[in-house]
Amino acid sequence: MKDPLTMDERLVDQVAERVLLESLHLRKGENITIETWNNGLRFAQRTLVHARRLGAVPVLLFEDEESYTEGLKGAPKAIVGKMGRHEYALLSATDAYVFIPGPVLGGSPKLSREEVVAYTRYNSSWYKAAKSAGLRGVRLTFGYAGEEMARVLRKSLPDIVEHQLKASLVDFRKIRRMGMRLARQMERGAKVVVRAESEELNFELGKEEEIDDGMVDRSDVAAGNNMTNIPPGYLAREIAKETVSGAVRLHAPIPRLDTSADLRLEFARGRLKAWKSEENQEWLDALVRMLPEERRTFSDILVGLNPSMNYGYAQDRLVEGAITLSGMFQGTTRKGSLEVNGRLLVEQGKLVV
Repeated sequence: MKDPLTMDERLVDQVAERVLLESLHLRKGENITIETWNNGLRFAQRTLVHARRLGAVPVLLFEDEESYTEGLKGAPKAIVGKMGRHEYALLSATDAYVFIPGPVLGGSPKLSREEVVAYTRYNSSWYKAAKSAGLRGVRLTFGYAGEEMARVLRKSLPDIVEHQLKASLVDFRKIRRMGMRLARQMERGAKVVVRAESEELNFELGKEEEIDDGMVDRSDVAAGNNMTNIPPGYLAREIAKETVSGAVRLHAPIPRLDTSADLRLEFARGRLKAWKSEENQEWLDALVRMLPEERRTFSDILVGLNPSMNYGYAQDRLVEGAITLSGMFQGTTRKGSLEVNGRLLVEQGKLVV
């Protein structure tokens, strides 16, 4: 696979340095593990260089996309998606972690949705091990974008990667302040109304909260929030699933189908009652069927906080003022409005807090 990062070495160095210094607060003598797939190898190499210059001790892990998918196709089910003792041992001795995923994890047609779920069943155990180790980690989301995603978004892959890297230079502390300001309005039990495209969805907020600001500090580690995304940022709040009622329209790219999804989902007392997609009904029917009835709902609402991120670059959820719902499916409204306890926080896709 052609490396899309050779286009701007200076930008790569800027982001790599920032990840180490501001996101991970890497210190001399610490152990850092850098894991990458093919498309992130150049970024990983530069991150390793800067880590050594800081006096840290780096290890580079490389996952080859072609051999990964070929090997998994014929692997015994017992080992698929399983972490080995050596991986747990590496995590336990890691202070900082940089992860650059591959497109197969972001919806590439090389793996079906069912295969991705099976092959990544280690996910919860990885986070459990990371929490136990107290490591600080970042995930570079440009890695999820491949040629299929670029085709769906009608952009070149280098343009998508460059845009995300530039959006990684945003003021992390400003994002944290805005997230905290929003969080004070979006408290547990608050009544929420999401309006977009003549539809209205109502629900109450649950307890869990996360501010993705691009930094992992001691309080994040103590709370079990060991990983942050680069670029950041969003405020995520748990949804009390049983309270979801009404309807919503969501939009998201589906590189596996080489198209975008436009969905209308209707709920009553937390249960999905109707679902429709003008161009992808068969895919949507299959998605609904594979989920148990109790999981056919939304678990979280995300409000985008990144003023440097634009729509159409594979991370719409980060766009300042974007309203995203996740759970059975993750999708973003178009020019949505968010009202919490009668107060308007987002109007037509613009933050008004």
